[in-house]
Amino acid sequence: MNSRLVERISSLPPLPQTVVEIERAFADPDVNVKMVASIVEKDPMVVADLLKLLNSAFYGLRKEITSVEQAISLLGMKSVKDLVINLSVRNMLRTNLSPYGISSETLAKVSQFQSIFSQEWMRKIDPKKSERIRLLALLQEIGKIVIADELLREGEDATFKAELDAGWDIREIERNYIGSTTAEVSAAMLQHWEFDSMTCDIIRWSDIPNQAERDVREDAWALRLAAEAINVRAPLDDKSRKRALNLAIKGGFEEESLGELLDDMANRWNS
Repeated sequence: MNSRLVERISSLPPLPQTVVEIERAFADPDVNVKMVASIVEKDPMVVADLLKLLNSAFYGLRKEITSVEQAISLLGMKSVKDLVINLSVRNMLRTNLSPYGISSETLAKVSQFQSIFSQEWMRKIDPKKSERIRLLALLQEIGKIVIADELLREGEDATFKAELDAGWDIREIERNYIGSTTAEVSAAMLQHWEFDSMTCDIIRWSDIPNQAERDVREDAWALRLAAEAINVRAPLDDKSRKRALNLAIKGGFEEESLGELLDDMANRWNS
């Protein structure tokens, strides 16, 4: 990783207090709904974003969610915890994503769909890992925030976007411009914030899941397939879905099972 990126990551602010407190709460075996809700409610911006997200068409809940406790009762404490961590980090790192030709709202939607996709896919592969993969998928694209910021600082945003518009591979362009990919930068950011080593390793290996260690290979594959099919430039279009299917075949996964999941995700994206 080049020295500019290392310096940028090293200078990132500490994790929001909301994240620190919610992680501490979940380390307590007696954690309960009221404890989690009281922590989240200290951060009005996260509460607003959480309720906005849960009341969106993405979740399609029949009843309007009006409180954090209500959200927890419907989704469960672990699901709400993962969403709060993601929202807290995003709020802290709001930036201009124009080098990628997207808005922060688009990145948020992509991350949500990658998370749902990864969880559903892992339920088919190894249900015991389906809870863990959800947060990883929510966070695997955060590196784009630092990369976009670096490109804007160096005045390389226009040429970077032009190559994306020409249809070049995102990972290849990122490596050409900054020497690292989103997965590598995301992993380095999470390592800076002292997330557990397995979380960082899984995201880092998602670029080359076939070379990952056996204990993280399935997770790395789930993230890579999600990032390929639901990429920020053309999420769930025919070409993106075909690339994901081709990757799955190379990984030895069942093509029909993935195809059905991609069809379902595409319908939800367009609804």
